Amino acid sequence: MKSFAKLLLAAFRQFYRDKTALFFTFAFPLLFMLLFGFIFSGSDDISYEIGLVDGDNSMMSENITQSLGAVPIFEISEGDLGGKLDELKSGDLRAVFLIPAGLEASINSGQKADITVYYDPSQTSSSPIILSIMNELLNEINRQLTQQPVLLELNEESVQAQELNYIDYLVPGILAMLILFLSLFGSLPLVEWREKLILKRLGATPLRRSTVVFSQVVYRLMLAVVQTIIIIIVAFFVFDVQIVGNWLLLLGLVLLGALTMISISYFAVSRARTTEGAMPIIQLIQFPMLFLSGIFWPIEFFPEFMQPIVSAIPLTYLGDALRQVMVDATPLHPLGLDVAVLAAWFVVCMALAIRFFRWE
Repeated sequence: MKSFAKLLLAAFRQFYRDKTALFFTFAFPLLFMLLFGFIFSGSDDISYEIGLVDGDNSMMSENITQSLGAVPIFEISEGDLGGKLDELKSGDLRAVFLIPAGLEASINSGQKADITVYYDPSQTSSSPIILSIMNELLNEINRQLTQQPVLLELNEESVQAQELNYIDYLVPGILAMLILFLSLFGSLPLVEWREKLILKRLGATPLRRSTVVFSQVVYRLMLAVVQTIIIIIVAFFVFDVQIVGNWLLLLGLVLLGALTMISISYFAVSRARTTEGAMPIIQLIQFPMLFLSGIFWPIEFFPEFMQPIVSAIPLTYLGDALRQVMVDATPLHPLGLDVAVLAAWFVVCMALAIRFFRWE
């Protein structure tokens, strides 16, 4: 029994000294629970901005407007068609509902009338919900009109030049995630070299330390390019994903994104003494970025108090920029802002990494 107690105590001591095991056993499940709890606890407060264009200005169109306004998750704003379509394309609206001129006259004469809804298929989470609600709403209005045949039909119009599937919008997010993984874990070899005094030995040679670091950065950038090519080839030949943007711009975004994540990684582990100590630091950065950047689910799912955190995460801007260039998705931010934020993260974190990085 005494031997058993000593072995049990030794096992606990070994577990306590393993920081990575501690992280995945206790901190990681708690982090997941808190993230998912905060994200989905606010899902009941989701609302969608809907544009309304009333071209008929009749009693019938007023009734339809009131019915739309009675939908709890719709926030209706009226205006002209051109302005509302511009708002839809810029991401400020989720759909535009057009009531055509002559609607009431058509219904009174027993003729069918089309009510057009303009939507953006790149809004993969909201578009199906909105279209489903609007179809059900028109069905209810039809039932209330008379016992006549269907008089109101919903005409769905996409504002995208081409029809895209969910996989088209998933591929840029996957690419952003892989760039994150490749770059964040790229700092671990330097920590291992520091731990094993390899960097110290290299410092005694004519080889500059900056050359060592630069070689690692270029190595990671080359892997990021190869990674991107593989993802695009597989997406094209297996899922028929079409890249509609500029290829040179895409390459520039991949390189900028990788440099940004590498600089964050180097700064994060600048004072870590061992790889075991560096690993939890990398993971604490990695998981919030993955689940709070909007590459897995729309950012409108996040509660209001988490929005500033989402807006501060660099992966949010990388994913948004890649989607804009690769599939011409509706932007969260202007492309110039995405590039500026990524560049700012890169400059600041690289400067801090150079200032605080421990070589021995």
